[in-house]
Amino acid sequence: MSEMTKLTNTGHGPLQVPGFGGIPLNFELPPENRFAHGLVEYRHSPRLTKREMAMLRLMQHITETPGWDCSILHPDEEQLTQWHREAVEGPEGFLISDLAWAWCISELRDKAKLWQITGHLLVFDSSSAVCQTDVSGVPWEDLQRQVAHLGPQADHESPLVDPSLYPLVYARSPILSQGGQVTMRDLWCLTGQVDKEPPPHPFDQLSRRPIDLFRRVGSGGPESCYSNRFQWLPCEVEFLSEQSLDVRITSYVNNLNPKRHRNLYGHLEHLITSSIPSWNEILFRGNKRGRRPPRILTYGCYIHNHLEDRQIFHDINPMLHWSALCETHQEWQKRCEDARKYISGPEPPKWRQAGRRRHFPANLLDAIKPDQWDIPKFVSRLIRTKRDRRSWFDHPKPGISFSYKQWKEDQYTGRAIIPQRVGKYPDPLHHERVAVQLQEQFRKDGLQVVIEISRVELTPEKPNYAGDAHFHTEGLRNDRIAATSLFVVEAKNITTPRITFDHEDKIHAMEFECKVPDTMGTVLDVEPFEIFEEKAPEALHTFGSIPLLEGRLLSWPATFRSKREPFDLADPTQPGHLTVVKLRLVDPHYRICSTRNVPAQQHDWWASEARQTAGLDKRLPAELVQLVMEQTDWWPISRKEAERMREELRRDHKRKRKAVDECVGHHLVSFLPYDEYQARDATEASGVGYESP
Repeated sequence: MSEMTKLTNTGHGPLQVPGFGGIPLNFELPPENRFAHGLVEYRHSPRLTKREMAMLRLMQHITETPGWDCSILHPDEEQLTQWHREAVEGPEGFLISDLAWAWCISELRDKAKLWQITGHLLVFDSSSAVCQTDVSGVPWEDLQRQVAHLGPQADHESPLVDPSLYPLVYARSPILSQGGQVTMRDLWCLTGQVDKEPPPHPFDQLSRRPIDLFRRVGSGGPESCYSNRFQWLPCEVEFLSEQSLDVRITSYVNNLNPKRHRNLYGHLEHLITSSIPSWNEILFRGNKRGRRPPRILTYGCYIHNHLEDRQIFHDINPMLHWSALCETHQEWQKRCEDARKYISGPEPPKWRQAGRRRHFPANLLDAIKPDQWDIPKFVSRLIRTKRDRRSWFDHPKPGISFSYKQWKEDQYTGRAIIPQRVGKYPDPLHHERVAVQLQEQFRKDGLQVVIEISRVELTPEKPNYAGDAHFHTEGLRNDRIAATSLFVVEAKNITTPRITFDHEDKIHAMEFECKVPDTMGTVLDVEPFEIFEEKAPEALHTFGSIPLLEGRLLSWPATFRSKREPFDLADPTQPGHLTVVKLRLVDPHYRICSTRNVPAQQHDWWASEARQTAGLDKRLPAELVQLVMEQTDWWPISRKEAERMREELRRDHKRKRKAVDECVGHHLVSFLPYDEYQARDATEASGVGYESP
């Protein structure tokens, strides 16, 4: 696309958006000119340490306590003592050192101040963050009543407003591709021009469609995130004034009739207004390292007592028979006794042990049979395993190479405790953060938002909700989703629902140095695995879960993946339900085809309007009116056809998820190659694909 071409869907001229007006479906702005997304593109780097992950989970857990901010700002020593005790006695307690605890309290103090001033709270905040806020000014009873009117009680889970129903269907939907607008007053003002051919799929630009999905452009990973059949249709949102965040929806919300649900539109506008400050907090450009640098930065780890040298290792040669080592069996038994004493000696706690030998029992003496004591190779194996266990390390601590104050100010955060071995992707000394103000940057063109409303109904006969089976990233790449907000309208008689987040990350193998590579895996929270026996751990980090509370708005960028957790009826004898509104922000650096450009496609909407406009109920018998409606159910799209296409769209989403899952790569920590060329060979052979900074 030339520099003079501008993406536009105003209707004042031909449609100029990806897939229309000669613009390729997979048109991408440079990363510096758009927001980051996680669809086979953005990866967190460098990977956070296990201690920092524990700190993030600890801070999030504390913020779930009612009145946590007052306990922090006006120190409640009893509460602080309880939090500290729970932290150090918990499963990650060994990671909450005095320095880690002090850092967390300092950070929570700043979070509490912002929470009281702005009403916004950032959790799991590293390169990406989740923003929480409580929405005020909502007439709860009216909002709940309006949502309840959307449809009948669901049998279990039901999308009340589903963007995957009646989406944009290339070469099928009536589109005002040459100009014109659909207004809220007249959803069928123009039939528009139906493009006869769908836009070419990015796969079609390849010489062959790949079998394997790798990250490199042109190899199938990014292309698999597109569909040349479907796209969600966002509504258009405009700002009402130069000074205010207040907005108005100016084109219909797909599958929410504006004539029947005008009051609900007002509530949705209020939720969008409430989401904008949160989106400002979490969005960042695609060429940045994210919102925040790591709190603990290191590319190595000191190993203490590594390969200690004792006489016992020279006295027992695993390659020889005992008779070749000793003149008498009594002398051999003396050496075995020395081995028993060494094996029974003290060792550091398991979490500090540098060597990871998972196939041996806690008491190594249980790993050898009585008759094996006369076989030197078995005895040698035990004493060398003991030597590995006696080597130890410390998880790197915060506040060593830069202070909390420097981190907060983004200063000197590139100074690592142990620097990179090969600095192919050096850390900038100071972290650069660019402020985002959607209301200023996009006030003229407005925003585009995809809206979904859903309800989960539980009954004594079906008292459980299974949650999501997989983590997912919102939308297809066609949809250009940059951030999501989820608002809980009502949570009645259910256990606390939660949503879990994870993040793709990576390790550049050539950057790290450690005498025991597995130890770096422990430091970087990479699960151990047996090479040649198990698949290497995926390059993902699971942060933890956040509760979904009634009246709470959660917002996160498209660089996070999310998954809803299971929940149940609180009182199993009574029904219960969870109703949520999900607002997905289209990256406003783009414009995509919206409900401003596509007349409403729902046959029942059109039929109701046609009957009223033509006065059919007054002019014809009811039976004949019904017959007319049945004979025209294909226009614009019948419900049956829409549901069939929704299943096809879901298959596209499934293919996208598979592409994202296969492109995350794996962490090859056990054989950290410290030579740049070895690292490159290992990367290419494994298909890990860690070549972008």
